[in-house]
Amino acid sequence: MNHQAKPVLPQLDLELRHIEKRYGDYVAVNDVSLEVGRGQFVCLLGPSGCGKTTTLRCIAGLEEPDSGDILIGGREVTGEPPWKRDIAMMFQDFALFPHMTVSKQIGFGLEMQKKPKAEIERRVTEVLKTFEIAHLAERRPSQLSGGQKQRVALARAMITEPRILLLDEPIGALDHALRETVMLELKALQQRSGISFIWVTHDQNEAFSLGDLVVVMNHAKIEQQGPPEAILSKPRTAFVANFIQGNNVLYGKAGESRDGLLSIIGPEGQFLVPLEARPVPAPGEAVSFSVRAELLQADEGQPLENSLLARCVTVEFFGALRRHVLETEKGIILKYDQFGPHPQKLVPGQVTRLSWRSEDAVLHA
Repeated sequence: MNHQAKPVLPQLDLELRHIEKRYGDYVAVNDVSLEVGRGQFVCLLGPSGCGKTTTLRCIAGLEEPDSGDILIGGREVTGEPPWKRDIAMMFQDFALFPHMTVSKQIGFGLEMQKKPKAEIERRVTEVLKTFEIAHLAERRPSQLSGGQKQRVALARAMITEPRILLLDEPIGALDHALRETVMLELKALQQRSGISFIWVTHDQNEAFSLGDLVVVMNHAKIEQQGPPEAILSKPRTAFVANFIQGNNVLYGKAGESRDGLLSIIGPEGQFLVPLEARPVPAPGEAVSFSVRAELLQADEGQPLENSLLARCVTVEFFGALRRHVLETEKGIILKYDQFGPHPQKLVPGQVTRLSWRSEDAVLHA
């Protein structure tokens, strides 16, 4: 009998299986499951209090989950202390030792592992060079800028070559210009090292710039996880669509479905939305859908399949992006985006017809 060999699955760096964490009656993490492949950059994204930091602390071993399993490199580590987990953690305040020089800080983890003195010196020299902080070797934290402290904390975390590096809002304290620079450096460093990064943030720009996998959390649960482009273009729920910048979310009741399109009747009229893989909602069922602000068309002759009238309230500028905020007669707020150096189409007070193609709308679960 010819037995087919089973395919060899690549080992996951991290696997969370149905993690739950409660504090009395308060549920901080509710049935969270996650798989992180080798060398992935994962961003846990969500508003304050959604459970992302508690999830990170459970992975680190700083919190014990009430139920569920944590596996690192295929090995069950639930209940083990942090130092047995093959991880390193970098905190938002960097947690540098005030009395230690930079070189001593960086070598500290290797000293704890009881590595030979010569090896520690060699590795510290290498890491100082890699992070371009060799000139700071003899300084103490009080003599460092915010960006320098950030590099030292990162170098200290990575010198032990952990399987996973956990980062809790690590660049929140840096000014905007420095954050951009540090984000580029961190992404390049992560790709070179092959270490998986699990990064907690409430900043969408960080998550979508850095993450291979973005995990959106809300009320202690994962609402959606996937590559950045999937989260941006196909938000699964109304929460995700509302939370991610640049989406217009509209609500209504399900009408009839035909040719793969669902009719939705809302306060502003009737709209057509693709069903795709969604189950067909029952007629009259409350539903929601979203359409990206840059996919709207403003008063360009013949309107597209879906349209409504709205008055421009204000115009905002975000670099090369011009965002128009509009309001319908029923009080629904909409966003219409223009990119690049095109002439401004709308001015405050102007009424226009916004329209969009049916295929550009996304029906939510």
